[in-house]
Formats: sequence, C-alpha cells, structure tokens
Amino acid sequence: MLLDRLLAAGIEPVLAGRDPDRLAGQAQPLDLEYRAFSLTDRSATDAALADTEVVLHAAGPFVDTGPPMIDACIRTRTHYLDLAGEWPVFAEAERRSPEAVRAGIMLMPGAGFSVVMSDCLLALVAARTTGAVKLRLAVSRPDEISAASVRSMASLIGPTVLVREAGALRERAAGVLRHDVDFGAGLAETTAVCWPDLITAPMTTGIDSVETYAETDWLQRLAHAASASASRWLNGRTRALAAGLFPLGLPGRKPAAGFTLVAQAVDRWRRTSSLSMRTLGGYAVSAITGETIARRVLEGDWSPGWRTPAGQFGADFALGLGCATLIGRPQLLSVQGA
Repeated sequence: MLLDRLLAAGIEPVLAGRDPDRLAGQAQPLDLEYRAFSLTDRSATDAALADTEVVLHAAGPFVDTGPPMIDACIRTRTHYLDLAGEWPVFAEAERRSPEAVRAGIMLMPGAGFSVVMSDCLLALVAARTTGAVKLRLAVSRPDEISAASVRSMASLIGPTVLVREAGALRERAAGVLRHDVDFGAGLAETTAVCWPDLITAPMTTGIDSVETYAETDWLQRLAHAASASASRWLNGRTRALAAGLFPLGLPGRKPAAGFTLVAQAVDRWRRTSSLSMRTLGGYAVSAITGETIARRVLEGDWSPGWRTPAGQFGADFALGLGCATLIGRPQLLSVQGA
C-alpha cells in the first residue's frame, strides 16, 4: 500500500531489508533497486545509506530496529522517518536531537497513523483551549492489526503504564487508570496505555502533562492486566500471545472500519474541552501520511533535529490528506472527572 503510493507520486524508492531473496521478489517486478543488509552490521548499513537522502523505516519491532537506524542516519547525514508507534523510539529521537541538528538532518518517528493523526488532533484542541495544563488522548478499538504490530506491542507490555505529569514520565499500575470517553455512541471505558504522544504532545503543544488511553471492554481489561502481570516471567512467544489479546480484542462488539480519536484539554479550573476525529484504518492512513511526509522532506520541507508531524507541518496537516475528519464541534465537558 505504501509502496504503491510512493510509486504513484513519482518516487522510486530503494527497497531495503535483511533477506535478499525476498527483496528481489518485491523489487525486480517493479524494476526497483534493492539493498540487503543487517542493522547489526554498521559498515554495511552505512554503505547502504551513503547516497540516501531520506530513510522511511518500516521494519519493526521499532523498539529494536529504530535506535540503530537512527544512529546510522546521524552518521550518514540521512533524514530519518518511520512508521513507529512505540514510545521508546520517540524518546530516543528526542535524546539524539542535538546530534541530528549538528548533522543537518531531521528525525521524525511517527510518520504513520501514529502519531500524525493524534499529534494534529492534540495540537488543535490545545490551540482552542485557553490556559490548558493537561491533555488526554483516547483511541477507539482497532479494526485491524498485523502480526508485526502484535510483536511490537508485546515488546512493550509490562506491569506498569506511563503518564506524563509536569514534564516527568511516571509509572502507574497497568489496567488501573481508566477514563470514560464518548467515541460517538455514548460513554465507553478506556484504559491507560503507553502511546508515543506521551513524548510528542509536550513538544508539539508545550503542555507537559499528558495521559493516553485505549478503548477496552471488561474482558480486554482483564487480559491487559493479566498479560502485564505475566510479562514478568512469561517467555517471548507467550508474551506475544498475551499482548495480542489486548489490541485484537476478544468476543464482543466488532469495531467499525477506521478509528475515532478523542483529544481533551483540561485547564487549571478543571474545565475540559473535547475534540474528536474519525480516520480511515491505520494501515491506509500510514500509507497516505508516510508517502506525503517523505515527499515533502524530499522537496525540502524539513527542519534539523527531532520534529513532530504537527510541529513541522501544522495542526491542520492531518485534515488535508483525505483520511481524517473532525466530528461535530468542540465540546466543553463537565468539571467532574477532570
């Protein structure tokens, strides 16, 4: 899907990966160049990137592959983009930002569904709320998920989740912190999770207290809490299975295609403003945003160092791509629960 959009935009990417046979099978029918190398081989990675202007990294789990690719991009002065949704990669990009500035390149993890959609929505609600001191993001249940995404989330699941309070990341017990959110069909319960907006939202909005949530039902909450507790001792294969229970869901309501995102901004008087967005499915959105951002960077629309999508391209960026719309008007919610 992403490759099709790149080709339609007139971009002929060089395909890269570890398996030369698989790469050849993808690249040769399209008459594209390909380069096979392992990120554990520093010399081979640097050689592969030597004449590359932009890397659009799509090989997860990003918590494992992101840091070495960021390192290689800094060494070779190559812009780094990825489709990651794993918060440690964003923290790594933030940490390496001064080096990227010196190298004259941009680091932008989250050029896909996560975090383009949520980053723009949070920027919009923050801009429309005077004196906001706290942000919340809630995401409805996914309609689709790949095995790679399950593996990525399995690598991050644990007995605690993170929230950002006054600029600091703090741990809370997994499955305990909950918040009721209206995704359009009445209040639904959501549970705190570690979305990358914990890292990106303060950079984009200047608001340094952030909580992120995912819609759950009682069975998913149970699976989340159980898998988080079990992650202390389960082996990798079982951890992947346990983590998969949470995003994939268990018997119950079948989610509609796409996602609903709800962003809330809370002011110092605990008044809460809410703004909602409806998107296409995550993989369709990532193809659109990934291609658009890669093209814009190739055209010169970039800034040195770590950057967020809304920070670089504006809060309205997501709304101009044909894959997201705002729902209704901004709402002022009651003070209760703020």
